[in-house]
Amino acid sequence: MASKERADQVSGAIFLIGLGVIALINYWWPGIMFVIGAALIARGMVMGQQWQNITGALVVIGIGLIFALEDVIGGVNFWPLALIILGLVLLFGKDIVNRTR
Repeated sequence: MASKERADQVSGAIFLIGLGVIALINYWWPGIMFVIGAALIARGMVMGQQWQNITGALVVIGIGLIFALEDVIGGVNFWPLALIILGLVLLFGKDIVNRTR
């Protein structure tokens, strides 16, 4: 398992590289969400965490994807759809997983 200092170094480096990339392409929003998510994932990987332990990073990237889809498709508001899907997953998620086992 890596040290906290190494994890901080790697995640900080990924964050700075990501900031540089989004500055070059001028895609600050939602690009910053992808950069934060990537830095959190890098930190979790260096610390030897399982994917289940970095769900916060995946949520941040998911929020970025929702906003990126709005930019790509144009004019379509995905927030209501995202809230409905999240609610359904919270309501039925464990039942669906338990039924498949």
